[in-house]
Amino acid sequence: MARVFVAMSGGVDSSVTAALLLEQGHDVTGITMQLWPSSDAEGGCCSVAAVRDARRVCDLLGIPHYAWNYRETFEREVVAPFAAEYAMGRTPNPCIRCNDRVKFSDLLAKVMAQGAESLATGHYARIVAADDSALRLARGIDPGKDQSYFLYRLTQNQLRHVLFPVGELHKSEVRAFAERFGLPVARKAESQETCFAVEGDYVPVVSEREPSATRPGEIVALDGAVLGTHDGIANHTVGQRKGLGIGGTGDPLFVLRLDAALNQVVVGPREALAVNRIEASDVVWYGSSIEEVTAAVRYRMPASVARATYDGERLVVEFQRPLYGVAAGQSVVCYQDEVVIGGGVIECAS
Repeated sequence: MARVFVAMSGGVDSSVTAALLLEQGHDVTGITMQLWPSSDAEGGCCSVAAVRDARRVCDLLGIPHYAWNYRETFEREVVAPFAAEYAMGRTPNPCIRCNDRVKFSDLLAKVMAQGAESLATGHYARIVAADDSALRLARGIDPGKDQSYFLYRLTQNQLRHVLFPVGELHKSEVRAFAERFGLPVARKAESQETCFAVEGDYVPVVSEREPSATRPGEIVALDGAVLGTHDGIANHTVGQRKGLGIGGTGDPLFVLRLDAALNQVVVGPREALAVNRIEASDVVWYGSSIEEVTAAVRYRMPASVARATYDGERLVVEFQRPLYGVAAGQSVVCYQDEVVIGGGVIECAS
């Protein structure tokens, strides 16, 4: 059997991952990545409680556990770029970048250097063989928990050294396994927040690094008429309706775009949000130059029928039906049936 390191957040999914691999006879070691300063007794995946819970699980299973400090790498590769993107009026996804630049790059390389054959995580995704014998990322069995959207950037080499045991299970089955193994986190609630956003509020993190992103400015209509003021473009995103503070305008207004150069939030009617064509850069692609696909631009968004065209540099995805609230900085991820064939970072939509 293989030597496997498991990235453990202190939650039920990664804990069951470790227990299942151990039961299969693998030589298992638990690793908790310390990504963000925290002295909280309770909290999400970066809290003291998370490290404590991961260690308790490893102690129960009788496997080694280590906490590795990745704060500097996380700041450089995830948090600083996240703030910079918001300052430019974009809406980045830090989980995708963390997986791409930290977890499945630096961490994977480090565990391989320790003699491991694989890095396992508690992601709800699968790895399948394609017709050409290459490996492909696929959706997790549980449609309500599938996390393939966050993992679309995984390369062939990474896929060869990564395991997703719970991707073959439904969440209810994972909970049942946790109870059977007697894990202390069996009934632990899931963390829904970005790890560096206290109670879901990422604005202080952005403001500290990019003060211009929280500089007050104008809220304007499509014709340029000033309708109110905003407290920083970092507080807004494309598609937003609530929290604009410009009531009394009649029909509901939505954020259509963020103009960082003019420090303006541009608003208009919902129909002005409709787009059928997305252009993306920084592309990962396993398909042909033209593919019939389904595609999603947000996590847990139902995938929509589209045609994807890739010229080796730019990915263009044209949807049969309009999408609403598509923001630059998000990722568009393309599927054929359950298999990811690629994606990229959205640059513009029309």
